[in-house]
Amino acid sequence: MDTLPWSRPVQFEIDVGRYRILVSTEEASHFLLNDWPAIKGPRLIDARRVCLDVMAGMDKPDNARTAFVAACKEADMRVMP
Repeated sequence: MDTLPWSRPVQFEIDVGRYRILVSTEEASHFLLNDWPAIKGPRLIDARRVCLDVMAGMDKPDNARTAFVAACKEADMRVMP
């Protein structure tokens, strides 16, 4: 299982004035499965799959980061630069 940090953390707004910062695939996977808002779509499914692939050693951590950011944007969560 990959627990190494991403090349850059992801800071995003989960609600007005409430922010989270995630730094690894493991954290993103937990958030995607347990804390994700009600908005679901294809980017969410893709992010979950990529996170599982990374933790199984079949993909790169930064691909999980990219997929997570895409899912956030799909769910209308503001991602900080």
